[in-house]
Amino acid sequence: MSKPDILVFLSDQHHALYAGFAGHPLVRTPHTDQLAADGAVFENAYTSSPLCVPSRMSMLTGQLPEKTGIYTNEGAIGSAQTTFLHSIAAEGYETVLCGRMHFLGEDQRHGFTKRIMGEMTPLFWGRYGKARNDLGPYVGTMANQPLKIIGGGTSPVLEYDRAVIRAALEYLNQDHEKPQCIVVGTYGPHHTFVAPADLYSYYKERIDLPQSFESDSDHPILSKLRESKLTVDTLRKLRTAYLGMIETIDGQVGEVREAWNRYLERQDRQGVFVYMSDHGEQAGEHGLIGKNTFYEGSAKIPIVFAGDGITVGHKISQPVSIMDVGLTLCEFAGAPTPPRPDGISLKRQLSGGGEDKERMVISETLHTFDGRHIPGRMLRKGRWKYVAYAFHEEFNQLFDLEEDPFELYNLHSERTDIAREFQKHLQQTWNIGAIIEKHQEKAEHYALLSKWGKAVDVPESERWPVSVEATVLPSKE
Repeated sequence: MSKPDILVFLSDQHHALYAGFAGHPLVRTPHTDQLAADGAVFENAYTSSPLCVPSRMSMLTGQLPEKTGIYTNEGAIGSAQTTFLHSIAAEGYETVLCGRMHFLGEDQRHGFTKRIMGEMTPLFWGRYGKARNDLGPYVGTMANQPLKIIGGGTSPVLEYDRAVIRAALEYLNQDHEKPQCIVVGTYGPHHTFVAPADLYSYYKERIDLPQSFESDSDHPILSKLRESKLTVDTLRKLRTAYLGMIETIDGQVGEVREAWNRYLERQDRQGVFVYMSDHGEQAGEHGLIGKNTFYEGSAKIPIVFAGDGITVGHKISQPVSIMDVGLTLCEFAGAPTPPRPDGISLKRQLSGGGEDKERMVISETLHTFDGRHIPGRMLRKGRWKYVAYAFHEEFNQLFDLEEDPFELYNLHSERTDIAREFQKHLQQTWNIGAIIEKHQEKAEHYALLSKWGKAVDVPESERWPVSVEATVLPSKE
């Protein structure tokens, strides 16, 4: 097989089970369903960190946050840190970024040789929050005020994604000499929770509540993450908008894939198409919204491959990581992987090879409460998931995901034999003190960078300008 052209459609905050191919009973996703039927689905894929920037930098480098040092959305990798895009570009590919990747700082490439559509969020520290006067009434809705505006209409998120897709389609309608590795990055279905009006109306009449909504963990970390204003009525509206946003992304996947197939046929090229997301969305499961937990809704992600060399209709059950995607693409491209990766290539599994039943997949996070940094780590092996937070060992969680897919029963005290294996792994590999020290040092730099970003007038030429039309509020219900 010759080196294929590659296209990765990377959405933001798509719950892995909220798709038709994953068995969701309500959401309509015909285009990703067709992609899954045409290729291979990883049924147990996990993010390496259930938060935007840490997960994306981990995906690009193939390394855990423990190595990148990035646990928050203030993080950035250095220009001397290689990514899988450097590897693929070194083999003669054009590496093209179209839309969102959430880079911070002067370096908006990190191995991409071309960027054809800018970023929606600020490119520098200190320009978030109230400083986002371009969002009008939508300020805060993409960050720490997700319940502020919910409904049917338009929003900066929806308008940005439309612009991303237009840029992608325009690029694919052109001919390109080099083999292509294109990443199309949307902001949706990440909140703001506003869906197109017709889709909001459709799901409003059908929306349900998650089975685990009433499940109430006594874990002090999870308790601090609960949204006090989340009523049943608000949650129904939020979920209505969220499903409408997922259907919107699905339609955009269909548009891009159709243009992609035309491009490959016109160029007489082989190709690989990937759909994935960086992390999930709780959407009311366990009484939580957003991400940054290790529950399945937040930590599990969709990953679907289709194209030349990929077994059609293949479902792969072994746990895999977002860190594996770049390394897999490197093998398809015949490129060396970035140094010292924590992920692995999945090309063998995609072509029908055997699964690794013994592999343990890791996800990490770090919360700061009352001035104290609290690292967290999730381990997934086989049917079991283990969750631990530093300094809260008495609340560790163990779930049997085959018997308890909604994570309602913590078996940590009952299955001490299973828990012991995970505890041993943590003792041998998890350096809590080093993680905290590294994070604290970076946090001190972020504080100064934020002060700098507020004070200086460095232009952001690759930032997408929010139009006035995008800030029109949804109509009253």
